[in-house]
Amino acid sequence: MLWSSHRDGLPVETPAYPTSGKLRGPWKQGEAPVGSDSGHGMLSSSLDGTLLPLLHQPFRQARARLFELEDAGATLRVRRRIAC
Repeated sequence: MLWSSHRDGLPVETPAYPTSGKLRGPWKQGEAPVGSDSGHGMLSSSLDGTLLPLLHQPFRQARARLFELEDAGATLRVRRRIAC
């Protein structure tokens, strides 16, 4: 799941994982794969299963950004920015 939070005074999107493996948690926030000053993310996938987060960046004067993510096991990494 993507979780909206703040780091260093800026909004940020981070992956969140239930440490128990259950929806009720407890939950742990991961590192921000896209960086700071982003928000209101939605996570979807392409037909081949590639993770595609869509979020706005920068937070003020927002523009939609679409990225391709790689699942690196314990974290998510940006492969490339696709659009915008």
